[in-house]
Amino acid sequence: MRRACLLLLLCGCASAPSTSTDAVTAPQPVIYQGKNGTILGDAPNSSSADFTESPATVWTAVKKVYADLQVPVTIDNAAAHQVGNKNFIKSRTLAGQSMTEFVDCGSGMTGPNASSWRIYISTITVVQPNNKGGTNVQTVFVPTGEDISGTSSDRIPCGTTGRFEALFLAKVKAALAQ
Repeated sequence: MRRACLLLLLCGCASAPSTSTDAVTAPQPVIYQGKNGTILGDAPNSSSADFTESPATVWTAVKKVYADLQVPVTIDNAAAHQVGNKNFIKSRTLAGQSMTEFVDCGSGMTGPNASSWRIYISTITVVQPNNKGGTNVQTVFVPTGEDISGTSSDRIPCGTTGRFEALFLAKVKAALAQ
């Protein structure tokens, strides 16, 4: 009898799907313009940090970090305060670490796709004076992937884990401390 009452009580507590219009909806993907045309995915976000050093000193440190991470610099625009590369290719590793540390392209039957796909990366850094008398550094990292084992050559939007951006800013801080 106790079990029947407990079962009835538990069944009565089960909730039906909510039909309220107040339900929270998941964020919808954004459409943004990329090198390969219009892409449906998450719009890129920048990571930033403030430094007490002058923009000229930070600019030099940022360029050193790009060299240390073996990212070829194809954008070096001092007037616009931008440095980086809009489109370079890496496979399996980046900055001496597994690509899966930095890039998420989902998983396949053999594990994370970023470990075997060709990864196209755009990373741009902006160095600007901040309102505290120092410098603000903003960096953005946008990966896309291509499955090189198949016949498709379409690039797939991938996500960033945020670790590359954090590593980049930490290395800028370390370069400034030297």
